[in-house]
Amino acid sequence: MRILGTGLGAGMCAGSLVGAAEALFVLQTRSPAEYQAFGYAFLLYGLLGGLVGLGVGLVLAPFSRRLPPSAAFSAAFVLVFGVMALVLGHHLADVRLYEGDGVPLSGALTVVAVSVVVGLIAWMMGSNLLEKTPLFALTTPKGLVAAWGGGVALSWIFALSPAPPSPDAAPGGGRPQVDLSGRPDLIVVVVGGLRADALGRGLTPTLDAFQAEGVVFDQAVSSASWTRPAVASLLTSMAPSSHGAAGPRDRLSPALTTLAEVLSARGYGTVGIPNDPDISGSLGFGQGFESFAYEPRLPMAAAESTSVLTFYRLVRELRARVTGDVDAARGHAPAAVVLTAGAKLLAERPHQPTLLYVQLAEPLEPWQVLEATGAPPQLQAVRDAYSERVRAVDAALAGFFRDLHGLGRYAGAAIVVTGDHGVELLDHGGWGNGDTLYDEQLLVPLLVKLPNGARAGTRVPWQVRHVDLAPTLLDLAGAATPAEWQGAELFTDSFDADLALCAPPPGSLEDGLPPGWAPPNWTNHPASRDALSEEHHGGYHLASLRRGGRKTILSRRVPRGDARNQRAPQFYDLLADPREQMNLAPQASSDGAAMRAALESLVDDRARRGVGRRSGEADSAERCHLCEVGYLAPADCVGCPTIAPR
Repeated sequence: MRILGTGLGAGMCAGSLVGAAEALFVLQTRSPAEYQAFGYAFLLYGLLGGLVGLGVGLVLAPFSRRLPPSAAFSAAFVLVFGVMALVLGHHLADVRLYEGDGVPLSGALTVVAVSVVVGLIAWMMGSNLLEKTPLFALTTPKGLVAAWGGGVALSWIFALSPAPPSPDAAPGGGRPQVDLSGRPDLIVVVVGGLRADALGRGLTPTLDAFQAEGVVFDQAVSSASWTRPAVASLLTSMAPSSHGAAGPRDRLSPALTTLAEVLSARGYGTVGIPNDPDISGSLGFGQGFESFAYEPRLPMAAAESTSVLTFYRLVRELRARVTGDVDAARGHAPAAVVLTAGAKLLAERPHQPTLLYVQLAEPLEPWQVLEATGAPPQLQAVRDAYSERVRAVDAALAGFFRDLHGLGRYAGAAIVVTGDHGVELLDHGGWGNGDTLYDEQLLVPLLVKLPNGARAGTRVPWQVRHVDLAPTLLDLAGAATPAEWQGAELFTDSFDADLALCAPPPGSLEDGLPPGWAPPNWTNHPASRDALSEEHHGGYHLASLRRGGRKTILSRRVPRGDARNQRAPQFYDLLADPREQMNLAPQASSDGAAMRAALESLVDDRARRGVGRRSGEADSAERCHLCEVGYLAPADCVGCPTIAPR
């Protein structure tokens, strides 16, 4: 029994140290609004270490008479610490270094060999240390309880201490004296995983009615197929390779200029509810916002910092597999709760034009549940689950719009409803998002209700991009667009002329259409904009260019086991093959080669214009050079001296 107690105590101490080390790593890589992870890790990892320590005690039991207390404690401590550190290190290396592709066997064996050598040295040194110092008290029950209990108490004192205010937050007072009379509220509702084809199928009566009050962009392309880079592009008007928040390890750099920062500098109120761990304030997305609190609804009362801990996530996934509980798989509040809170934030600023950003996530729930429970996807079940979540969002938006009417903030506001990205519903043999750049993961609805019903009922056929949204909102607020932004306003000076191109010539209904006349669609409309999308997630490094009804996808890295053969070059004719089932790249057409060259040039250009390597003049010169050699569409070349204006 004594050796079991020694194993338990040593395991608890070792586990707590492993947990404290990961918690410190988590807290250093983010800017958390709280420090709960430290207390949670010390306690949870300590308990897990204690269970492992009991097993170690059973292994050491036959040698208990030969091992003095100090040697037994040291051996149990080293074994538990080594096992937990190896499991944790292997997981972190797989996720962060090898992007889910698996740690090579040679590397794993090397680490294990080094760990054995280090462990033997630590065991001998630890035994000597315990015998000759007051740390010997750890080998006694009272000393162990006092030491570990005191560590738990100190860890929670630190965990519950208030975090310093975020340096990225907008100031609450001392705003510039800018005349904002007549400036509209700017309300942006981003629905995670909302596909472009989710609307108009009887699932969204609220949004279907909303379309009649605003402008509908039929071809809106996201910058990425997962949330962090997609929303970062939306808020900074920059491509993922430029803003740098492209991968799971990345955060939004404070060197960037966000939509909220520009509006805050002009005197706008700026509030947001991220409602998604991938765009929380701790990852830099709160830049320029007075309020941008992520308040997850997680099992065991966990806060955001705790949700990142490796062993907490394992326990959470195990709980989800056992119970099938959706709340165990998601980390967000329901749409109705988020939107009600958003309306309350507006009500607190009755006389100030305000930017309100809210993120909803219901359409992503089926994938989170499938990932957590390991359930095999069935086509109809997946689509039914998706449709149910879309209906829930639509119903919540109906209540939100009623609240805005009640506050008197609906008619005069500019309201945007869009998706951050789409999701795959087994369209290409998979489900979820973040692993391809096919249209089901990139095309999203983009609905813009302008103040006081301007342009109500307008449908825009040409292609636009998420990076165009922030410049549009700044224009509505009367603010200038930062020089480094890469998008362009949606409602340009030529907007009416561009729409007129889609209408029949005057008198043609009576006299008949001119021979050969056909309205331009998005593929050949001069206002259509080249859409660059990038993916850096789950071991996939992809880029795509959507231009003139064609699309090319470039693969720079694909994890082992990818069943879609995405390593091969891809080129699609989206008019003849809108579902992207027939790859034309093997035919080696000149169009495909030109598109691939254009895509490679754009990706390299956006990388050169990344964080810390930009200037407005260089941006303009590089953009115009790309226009001169034909790598950008005319809509992206306005202002270049060698390009004839449309």
